[in-house]
Amino acid sequence: MGDVHDVKDDTVVVQKFEDISSSTIRPEISERDKNLARRLLWKVDLWVLPILTVLYLITAMDRSDIGNAQVAGMQKAIGASASEWAKVVSLFYIGFIVSQPFGSLFLRKLTPPVLFGLGVTLWGAVMICFIEVKTWPQAAAIRILIGVGEGITHSTGLYLSLWYMPKELAFRGSIIYSTASLAGAFNGLIAYAITKDYSNKPPWSPWQWLFFVEGLLSTCFGLVILVFLPPVPEKLKWGWTPEEKRMAVIRTQWANNTPGSKIRWKEVIPAFKSPMFISWTYILAANQIALAGLSNFMPSIIKGMGYSSVRAQLMSVPIYAAAFVSTLSVPYVSDRLSLRGPFVAGLSCFSIVGLIMLIVSHHNPTRYAGAILSATGLYPIVTINLTWIATNTPNFTHRATISAFVNVFAQAISVGVLQAFTDPPFYKKGLTIVLCFVALIPIAALSASWYARRFNAQKPALDTVPVEERRKTLEELGVNHPEFFLEL
Repeated sequence: MGDVHDVKDDTVVVQKFEDISSSTIRPEISERDKNLARRLLWKVDLWVLPILTVLYLITAMDRSDIGNAQVAGMQKAIGASASEWAKVVSLFYIGFIVSQPFGSLFLRKLTPPVLFGLGVTLWGAVMICFIEVKTWPQAAAIRILIGVGEGITHSTGLYLSLWYMPKELAFRGSIIYSTASLAGAFNGLIAYAITKDYSNKPPWSPWQWLFFVEGLLSTCFGLVILVFLPPVPEKLKWGWTPEEKRMAVIRTQWANNTPGSKIRWKEVIPAFKSPMFISWTYILAANQIALAGLSNFMPSIIKGMGYSSVRAQLMSVPIYAAAFVSTLSVPYVSDRLSLRGPFVAGLSCFSIVGLIMLIVSHHNPTRYAGAILSATGLYPIVTINLTWIATNTPNFTHRATISAFVNVFAQAISVGVLQAFTDPPFYKKGLTIVLCFVALIPIAALSASWYARRFNAQKPALDTVPVEERRKTLEELGVNHPEFFLEL
């Protein structure tokens, strides 16, 4: 059991976690502590957030560079047909599906620095092995192993929810997740530079240089994570003062967490009974299907608009730049309003229009505008939906379970849908399936918001609830805690 320090003037009083969490789910603090809380938020923003942001950037880059490698000649080099290449792209998700629950359920036990650091180092080392690939089954095997490494690190959102309060979470998550759109732009620029400058430089082809450079970057950054990423708030060590450690524990309580909570295995199955679970899962699944299709095949789609391989890499940059802007701006407004479902529904409508433009039109400028519109709507949905899950599941076991398995189900469906991207350059079959999934996101989002509103309306007034009940922790009562309300 850990300790926290309550500073009163110059006297340090040691208090157990249970003593703090038993008073209320959001402890009252002095004006002095409010100033300390603001300084601590800045410190977390400048320490934790940059590491997670770079982590997600290289994750997204390493996931989507297969599309750039295709345009740079990899598919032809390994002799893969269109259907075989679709398998190479999609089998990544098999490894991801297997390891994602492990990363979420063992986040506290193994600690985030160890879990994330080893995961990044693993997939970076494996990615370098791409330079020796000669056949599509070899490429598929490496993609599966990369998926294992990335799945382990995909609990960054769960880790972030331990540090930030609900009104802070979506914007911070958007800073991290905006790098997914930047990754497409960076991959396009890197692939453009390598294809242009390393096209005839031994000992490798441009696509081999691409995997070597990005794999080496990932491996090195994995070691940085092992050393510098802080553990969970109640287990801070070097670099944090006693006052900051105490305030970190209080802030994690404000964020609807119970310090020192662990996975309670008997609570894993009940987590799936949340009425909002189906909506969250569908939203993420439909969104991930669309993002997987666009990110993996975007360079090829752009090439089909009449651009050369080199030019197609460069033309992908504005699409992801637009997505970057929307990923930062929309979740910020969502945080300010504490509103999730209506934003998800509205963004998906933008994507629906963009996908229709990509499918129906044969006018290249119109199709390019459709690609921009699709990406602009799709990318912010991920952050808002995952924030919605985190803020509405105060029980840590439920949050870890739901966070993991909504991703598992989403990625499992992605494996099948990506098999439909076999008709270049328009990929009408795959994009039509994506459109069908995205078209139902508004219904799922608004249904979940309606349920949350109804649930909150049925809560008893606080003055009618016994004090003993109010002093119980969120870990004990979960969403049924009298002071807890669902976000719409």
